[in-house]
Amino acid sequence: MGFQVFPKSPYTEMMALDIADSTQVYTAFLVLLDLLEARNWKDVTYKGSEELQLVYLQGCPGEQEEMEVVVPMPVQMTLSHERIRRIMECVCDQNEKELTLAIVDSDSTVVYYQLTNGFVVPDPPDVVEEVDSKQCKKRRRKFQR
Repeated sequence: MGFQVFPKSPYTEMMALDIADSTQVYTAFLVLLDLLEARNWKDVTYKGSEELQLVYLQGCPGEQEEMEVVVPMPVQMTLSHERIRRIMECVCDQNEKELTLAIVDSDSTVVYYQLTNGFVVPDPPDVVEEVDSKQCKKRRRKFQR
């Protein structure tokens, strides 16, 4: 009877980087699982920044071929504008000036914020909802009283 040997888990490999504290590594692991399991990202890899003392992720969302950067952060971590700018400078390529910040709460809820270096004009909405004119008239009458 032999023993089955499993390869190292991403969590132990992230801890072995010895770059960030255990809370930040655990946060990065939770985001990695969310991206792979819930959001169907592909080619997700993790990297460490010794300068920033954090682990960040790169991958392709869904059917996209373009790599995106995701920086996991625990909810209790405080971020300043200077810290966010430094993170962008260190983890983004020269031509890529956006990243996604993944904030993880203690109950493992992940909220994603897309950050850009400067203003970006949003895409127009795909669907324009038609407003029922009767509803608008009722509201207008109600506010005029």
